[in-house]
Amino acid sequence: MKVLIVEGEIDWRNTLAAHVGGLGYEAGSCSGLAQALEILKNRQPDILISDAGLPDGNLLPELASIRQHFPSMGIVILTASTRLEERVRGMSDGADYYLIKPVKLDEVSATLTALSRRMKTPPHQSSPESEKWTFNRKSGRLVDGNAVSLQFTDKESIALAALLQSPNYPVSHAQLFDLLRSGAEEYDSHRIDALIYRVRQKLRSLEEAPMQIRNIYGEGFLMLRRSAAVDIVLDF
Repeated sequence: MKVLIVEGEIDWRNTLAAHVGGLGYEAGSCSGLAQALEILKNRQPDILISDAGLPDGNLLPELASIRQHFPSMGIVILTASTRLEERVRGMSDGADYYLIKPVKLDEVSATLTALSRRMKTPPHQSSPESEKWTFNRKSGRLVDGNAVSLQFTDKESIALAALLQSPNYPVSHAQLFDLLRSGAEEYDSHRIDALIYRVRQKLRSLEEAPMQIRNIYGEGFLMLRRSAAVDIVLDF
């Protein structure tokens, strides 16, 4: 697995990189936020380990966007801040783990082991026997090969597409809020819950829905396929 370490303090960055490399990961590193974002544009690591406060900016405001663009990437945030609200916001925006500095190397090892274990579930591969469904984001239409279909509104389609793009990790209220807000429309957690409820009810209207939406306490919503035979293609 490839791990990108983003840390402004050179000695700690080198120590982390050497330790992570010694654990068998392919470790790369950089010192700043701008450089990290540029690296992410060109090649996605499997796991990102980053200090929250970097020499050229704070990573935390970028977390929701990073998670949206890289839904399958593991994210570990390191910070000297002990403020609970900051950690809660960071987890809501997409961090998988939040470690308080000074961080012990054993803690880094345990965190990477736990995160890697979660990420090693092999992706589903389509086969001729697969039950194939296609969801078109623009039309809001979910169809299968037998012409069974469901129609979703534009807002419902935004939420459904976000869930389909994040097959292994929950999508938080904050992430959905950022995707849904536009113009004069205001979204809060209650409206988002109501929207997800409508999507869930439409899926349940099918005799055999290809997927279901689960509430993950404290984390958001997770889309689960009915079985490994179900292949769902997201078409933009």
